[in-house]
Amino acid sequence: MQDFALVTEGPTDHTVIKNILIGYFKAQREPAINREHPDPQVKPPAGGWTLLFQYLRDKKFRQAFQLNQFLIIQVDTDVSEQVGFDVPHQDGKGPLPVATLVMRVIERLRREIGEPDLTTYSGRFIFAIAVHQIECWMLPLWFSDAKAEKITGCITTLGGCKELREKLKQQRFRWIRPEEKDTRYFEASRGFLKTNILNVQGRKNPSLALFLVDLDQRGLVLPPET
Repeated sequence: MQDFALVTEGPTDHTVIKNILIGYFKAQREPAINREHPDPQVKPPAGGWTLLFQYLRDKKFRQAFQLNQFLIIQVDTDVSEQVGFDVPHQDGKGPLPVATLVMRVIERLRREIGEPDLTTYSGRFIFAIAVHQIECWMLPLWFSDAKAEKITGCITTLGGCKELREKLKQQRFRWIRPEEKDTRYFEASRGFLKTNILNVQGRKNPSLALFLVDLDQRGLVLPPET
């Protein structure tokens, strides 16, 4: 049985989460990670939150649990206010705290999963909720000022990082080339492969910190490789 199956909005999200998991569990061993959704066999990959919700609604995760111990579900909150998702970013008091928004998005995903599956697979669903974009999770790797904690405008901020752009240029990659998107996101999140960087820098982002704390509290021990 593999360790983790990833259900993400798109392939770049898978790339970032995979680097985070490798860095987190490196002291034990490199985890076995499968891309469950979007389907890696479909070219170009069909992503987005609506298809992710449909995956959950269709109970496709049941088959994934036959081959994987845990299922990680990732979604960005920038889409959560859209019709059909229906999780607002604020209430009558103003913008929701990050932890509250993450909790409400998780509750929304759990409603799509529903019973009896929440009970049947209790403890095997893990939620990776990025406020408001997964690009925000990578900012602490490239900025040491207040930008490391940003939760809005993160794609523009990350793409405008001179250090990252220079690194990609040296490797003959360009941030604006769509055909190189997966490689760019691997390079932009490569720092997470180092456990100490993940634990120090990664936890500066509020929603990534919540994901890492969830992993901490679970105390997961990967079984020895066979």
